[in-house]
Amino acid sequence: MLFNLPKAAKRIGVKFLSVASAECFGQDISPMHFASLLKECRSVNTVRQIHQKIIASGLLSCPASLLSVSLPPLPSHSYVSPKSLGTGVVASYLSCGATSDALSVLERVTPSPAVWWNLLIREHIKEGRLDRAISVSCRMLRAGTRPDHFTLPYTLKACGELPSYHCGSTFHGLICCNGFESNVFVCNALVAMYARCGSLDDASLVFDEITWRGIDDVISWNSIVAAHVKGNNPWTALDLFSKMAMIVHEKATNDRSDIISIVNILPACASLKALPQTKEIHGYAIRNGTFPDAFVCNSLIDTYAKCRSMEDAEKIFNTMEFKDVVSWNAMVTGYSQNGDFEAAFKIFKNMRKENIPLDVITWSAVISGYAQRGCGQEALDAFRQMLIYGPEPNSITIISLLSACASLGALSQGMETHAYSLKKCLLLLDNHFGGDGDGEDLMVHNALIDMYSKCRSFKAASSIFDYIPRKERNVVTWTVMIGGYAQYGDSNDALKLFSEMISKPYAVAPNAYTISCILMACAHLAALRVGKQIHAYVTRHHQYEASMYFVANCLIDMYSKCGDVDTARNVFDSMPKRNEVSWTSMMSGYGMHGRGTEVVDIFEKMQKTGFVPDDICFLVLLYACSHSGMVDQGLDYFDSMRKDYGVVASAEHYACVIDLLARSGRLDKAWKTVQEMPMEPTAVIWVALLSACRVHSNVELAEYALNKLVDMKAENDGSYTLISNIYATARRWKDVARIRQLMKKSGIKKRPGCSWVQSKKGAASFFVGDRSHPLSPEIYALLERLIDRIKAMGYVPETDFALHDVDEEEKNNLLAEHSEKLALAYGLLTTSPGCPIRITKNLRVCGDCHSAFTYISKIVDHEIIVRDSSRFHHFKNGSCSCGNYW
Repeated sequence: MLFNLPKAAKRIGVKFLSVASAECFGQDISPMHFASLLKECRSVNTVRQIHQKIIASGLLSCPASLLSVSLPPLPSHSYVSPKSLGTGVVASYLSCGATSDALSVLERVTPSPAVWWNLLIREHIKEGRLDRAISVSCRMLRAGTRPDHFTLPYTLKACGELPSYHCGSTFHGLICCNGFESNVFVCNALVAMYARCGSLDDASLVFDEITWRGIDDVISWNSIVAAHVKGNNPWTALDLFSKMAMIVHEKATNDRSDIISIVNILPACASLKALPQTKEIHGYAIRNGTFPDAFVCNSLIDTYAKCRSMEDAEKIFNTMEFKDVVSWNAMVTGYSQNGDFEAAFKIFKNMRKENIPLDVITWSAVISGYAQRGCGQEALDAFRQMLIYGPEPNSITIISLLSACASLGALSQGMETHAYSLKKCLLLLDNHFGGDGDGEDLMVHNALIDMYSKCRSFKAASSIFDYIPRKERNVVTWTVMIGGYAQYGDSNDALKLFSEMISKPYAVAPNAYTISCILMACAHLAALRVGKQIHAYVTRHHQYEASMYFVANCLIDMYSKCGDVDTARNVFDSMPKRNEVSWTSMMSGYGMHGRGTEVVDIFEKMQKTGFVPDDICFLVLLYACSHSGMVDQGLDYFDSMRKDYGVVASAEHYACVIDLLARSGRLDKAWKTVQEMPMEPTAVIWVALLSACRVHSNVELAEYALNKLVDMKAENDGSYTLISNIYATARRWKDVARIRQLMKKSGIKKRPGCSWVQSKKGAASFFVGDRSHPLSPEIYALLERLIDRIKAMGYVPETDFALHDVDEEEKNNLLAEHSEKLALAYGLLTTSPGCPIRITKNLRVCGDCHSAFTYISKIVDHEIIVRDSSRFHHFKNGSCSCGNYW
């Protein structure tokens, strides 16, 4: 009952005031009564009643001094006192939060002082109603009130935060017309407004005029430095800061301005990873006495971390007398970003031990650290702890968590995260993304597309992508969708999407990551023509120069996988600088084309330039030796790996050695190598041995290798196909049938052989016995003529590769319908004379097709380039580049 008493008293008080007002309004009361009533007003309705009576009395615009009235100042702005009953009403409305009523009165008061308009504008900015603040400024001008040096900075702030360049430049004209161009307070606001609107040139012009007039202060310099930092001109920002340090110290400054100056410039050093400049600014802070400030120290820790100097960051952290949660978070985030996750987790544990409050930034940094390390399960566990003990997750937390789900391929947890973000309104459904392409909502959508793509749920990924309006998609949106298709889906969809991305309207310029994804798609499809177009696009647009390592390495890989290794070498030779990936990519390119001599040459040159070969480099080297018949050299490199380079051989290296020995006819030595391995053989070893048994038709050892794969639950359609082929070669048809039944029972389906060929009419794909193509009659007729011609030259169909228990004639017919032969016939029909015919097959090319292509290359005016699942074959003038090592 006691809890209700104040409410009752409040209601009685309001009623009494209303009754008293009603009684007074029936009489001819004095202005003193209105003033006392305005002092007592606590509700909008009461102010409206008094307002009505003041209007009726004709006292709205009368000065308080003439009426001998003392009106109370605004509670929130004690330095502002009304000068008339009208402005007193405005003050009462503002005290009650009724800005619309206050504006209505202010437009009718004569004169209406600028201070009240300023308060209205400021109130709208504070509440985030920026367009309304600009509207009030315009109504102020229409009301005949001249803006002052407070009005214009408020209005310019609203223009900048919207942002609205048009409105801002209009008010710039008003500034010039009203003589404010010499007011440094107004001019500083102009610099900040143009910077926020993205017009760095205009901001610089205003700043230059300020300095020319000699009215610049530390805020002017801070504003232009911040503008260049935000405008991605860090070197210009550093140059201005250097000039500022020499010029502004002569002017009156305070500690707060110096702190802001230092904190302003440090992000420029961070973006450049400019450690020397960061240390100079650190020294400057020590000399001017701002270094102990926690704000400066935290910014320095963050900058040192981004410059990859955690040792310096740690020194500052340890010398800080007072560490706030921002200091701890900067260390956790810094270690996480630099890949030192153990140190990050140690700091995190110390925070919990010392009862430092863990905020959303701390948890997000830890979850992000786990995700970047590939520890997706630990990231999920940390998120669960955050929900129990920590604050509410924000968008950054959700993005980090989605990255963890993507690394694990954890679709169900990713969907739960998606649902959570919807439930907590971290993901809006209003189809509005802020328009600037940098909103957190769009970032979450991009992370969802990435997660669903990496979990191979392309229907969900595409649905989210399509939901984002075309004009709102940024480069990340396009890149994660294109990258998803290129890495985990259909590369044709990636090519189609890239074409849409750069098409008008709403074209988006791809970045280096987009280029790498689309080059990967070209490599998967062996789409050389499209790859060349992308290369030309990169050459025309110079914004990729900073990422040239990255892009050039992808170009080398693309050209190599599209069968044009010589152009890959041209790209390699034209690189001004190369990293480890450049050398390894070029070696890999030559290796898959069977050009082992060139691989060894690149390997030797790499060492002469100072690069030390790693385990990946040796893997490529052994692969190349295996596919080039360089047996003794390959074995020598394998022996020298650990002895001369300190590289410990992995299962993958042993698999290359087994393959190397098997191709050279040393199956016994290969089997002995398996038995003498220092580690337990993995699936890759048994697959290599099984493949070797196919070459040597060793049924017993093949069965042993397959049983090992079954025990490890690592069998797949490829391993079953290999054993089936071995049985078929040995004419053990019952075992072939048994394997097929076993595959059917296990739910394992054999991938159908598919070949596709690039021609001037585009790509065409074919399956075994395919007759769906419009040119099928011409394809089969040409193929029949070719086979008749090469038979006359000595070609004999290798019927061992017709893996069916049928007669010889039927086997010949089956061999003639292989997908690679159909692709070749189509290529001959559609490719101009003298141009290479490029064929890609998803499986290994069969022995009979290899023999037939060797003969056909003698009678056609084309180089036939075939890429199968293992390597490249270049058929020309009756020989193949593989030298029968395939």
